[in-house]
Amino acid sequence: MQLTLIGLAVAAAVASAQTVPLQPCQDPNFPACNVIQLPAPEDPYASYRVPKPPTVPKWTAFVKSLSDEAAYPWANLAAMPGPADGGATPGLANAKGAAWGTKENAATEVYTCPAGKWALTFDDGPVLTDRSLAILKANKVVGTYFLVGSAIVNNATHAQYVKDIYDNGHQIALHSWSHRPISLQSTDAVISELFLNILAIYKVIGKVPRYYRPAYSAIDDRVRYILKSMGLRPVIWNMESLDAAVGTTAPAGIDITGIVTVEKAVAHVKTIFKEKTDPRWNYFPGTPDATGRNTYEGFLSLEHDINDDEIKVAEQVVAFAAQSGYESVYVNACDQIMPGADFYLDDNSALVQFIKTINLPLTAADLEPFTGSFTANPAGGAAVGGVVATGGGAVASKTGSAAVTATGGAAVSTTKSSGLRSAVALVASAISFLFI
Repeated sequence: MQLTLIGLAVAAAVASAQTVPLQPCQDPNFPACNVIQLPAPEDPYASYRVPKPPTVPKWTAFVKSLSDEAAYPWANLAAMPGPADGGATPGLANAKGAAWGTKENAATEVYTCPAGKWALTFDDGPVLTDRSLAILKANKVVGTYFLVGSAIVNNATHAQYVKDIYDNGHQIALHSWSHRPISLQSTDAVISELFLNILAIYKVIGKVPRYYRPAYSAIDDRVRYILKSMGLRPVIWNMESLDAAVGTTAPAGIDITGIVTVEKAVAHVKTIFKEKTDPRWNYFPGTPDATGRNTYEGFLSLEHDINDDEIKVAEQVVAFAAQSGYESVYVNACDQIMPGADFYLDDNSALVQFIKTINLPLTAADLEPFTGSFTANPAGGAAVGGVVATGGGAVASKTGSAAVTATGGAAVSTTKSSGLRSAVALVASAISFLFI
């Protein structure tokens, strides 16, 4: 019997609280993917999300086989006890290891770019992705898109945007299935969020992205280890455009005050560029200035493309980046631990080979305890024949599309390389803060 989140206990759990009718995803192979009001607060970030996806014990067993289990106690990998312990607060340690924000930490995340390089990134799509792609094209720069799995499969237009990103040579990366703070989820749920995100993208382009950005930057050592086992690389940022904050009160301690406007958000980016530091995102290793703030000569900036204000900010920020004199690069060109790794895992890698075996939709049997076993492969999900495959040191991967070439504006790397919006519109006034 086929099983999706529209049936059984999950539907019952959300039925009494939903304000948007719970419906099957437009792509019936995937779990329910429309936004609903949650029956109870899960975290401080949002009251409206897509339902939690089912967890699949076989997927967890496979990920465990990709690691050295003796080096990390998988039996102890529980969800974080609460939002304050989830790794999303800069500079604070948590129960499962140092958060990324500790200045003493040699960051494992990709968080900045080499001097003179700027990686523009867009989170939470695909929604208004046709417009952000047009902005990049008009300014002759490149971008990296961190895509939410449920947003891809909830209508055909969004899926086409994924293909458009790929065909235009931009980098596609992971941003989870449902945009929940990943460090607050159980281990099974973390893996389900990642696998469904991968499957949604793989169905469109036949590739498994190597790079992943945790929603709200919520990451800890447990999630880091899961990502490492799968062969994935985590990404944060060191420049926040504040586009998602337009219409809300500006965070304390930055150069703007009062209600954030499009103009203030753009001015904030220009101040960060001038001072070489974002007051909210300078916890990673850098060069201390006279006040002790870490500064950076390259930027990995955070933008979004799911509403009109964010597009208005992007129009100006992208144009500014194009004229900044900095080289426009993809995120993989900024990876300090795996320099030059391709956008995507090798087609023959362990994780990709496993992804190819997954059949959707999930059945009741898929949710039962897994009694089989996998041959241990401690080299991880990126390994091919026991050796981690990075793509041979290319600056960016070959995507099968034409090279993105600069004919003006910023220097550009020349290596090859709306469903959710409709649902969100129904509750837009309540969920303007949903995505970060």
